[in-house]
Amino acid sequence: MVNISEVRIDKHVLRYEDPILTSHGEITERPVILLGLKDEQGSWGFGESSPLAGFSKENIYDVEEILHEWNKTKNEHLLASSLTAKAAVDCAFLDLKAKNAGLPLHKFMNSDSPKEFPVSQLILGETPQQVSSNAENATDIGYGTLKIKVGALETKVDFERLKAVRETVGQKIEIRIDANGGWETNQAIDILGELAPFAIEFIEEPTRGLENLATVRKNVSQKIAIDESLQEVENVDLIAENKIADIVIIKPSAIGGISFASQLIRQAENLGLEVVITSLLDGAIGVAASAHLASAYNLLNPAPGLGTSSLLLEDLAESIPINNGNMILGPSSGLGIQP
Repeated sequence: MVNISEVRIDKHVLRYEDPILTSHGEITERPVILLGLKDEQGSWGFGESSPLAGFSKENIYDVEEILHEWNKTKNEHLLASSLTAKAAVDCAFLDLKAKNAGLPLHKFMNSDSPKEFPVSQLILGETPQQVSSNAENATDIGYGTLKIKVGALETKVDFERLKAVRETVGQKIEIRIDANGGWETNQAIDILGELAPFAIEFIEEPTRGLENLATVRKNVSQKIAIDESLQEVENVDLIAENKIADIVIIKPSAIGGISFASQLIRQAENLGLEVVITSLLDGAIGVAASAHLASAYNLLNPAPGLGTSSLLLEDLAESIPINNGNMILGPSSGLGIQP
């Protein structure tokens, strides 16, 4: 057990260079909390709490209050009501443990884990011209997988956006889409039927609700990924048993941290489900936590959804570098980044 001598709880606001349009609404900025834990040797471990409306049940004020209460008592039961607060604490402790072992976090978790791997890039743009131009820029610098948000605009516009992207980047680039539950069940089936020629890698949350996801999965050719609706699943076995989805999207910062995510990964893989690690549009600390987790469990195909840091105007720290579409984890111990 790591003994903590000092705790810092600092609130920051992350702002995006361009608005991110989802079916939950437009994201232009978001508050996050940077948690710092100092051990008796003087090392600092860091974690990030990034609740996001439409994805998290708590807000930043809940998180701040819970973390301050936790700081007084170090009672882990206080974190049960805030998964994003729990994720920050979990990450900070793991960062400290890896630093004390003198290892990058992914090597601390798995000595055979790779330091470099491809990631997907989130592509913005409301018009076909904007999104195809941004997609071309991303592939020009080496990204092999692109993610595009759908469901917030008219169906015809989404169709034209995806058509433009596929025509621009060709057939060798993977395109995945995310509706954030923005379509009705029958609507999702119809739309995905129309999108079949575009060879979509998979669709995240085409509709809301477990039964509705299962209905969509039964009636479309694309792979279905469960994301927000994962919060409704009491046991991951149900996803496989009820044929709800092919892929489980795991956002460590949204579900309680790396430790719980690790349990979920093992359960999902034992059931034959694919797992994709993504960020919750976190800052640099949250993205780093997800990156080390993806590496440690070799969850690299499909590519982790971690190409989001470039969307921010300012970040909590210098983000993990991405070169030629590959995220590169450095040799420094722990998370490898310093706020």
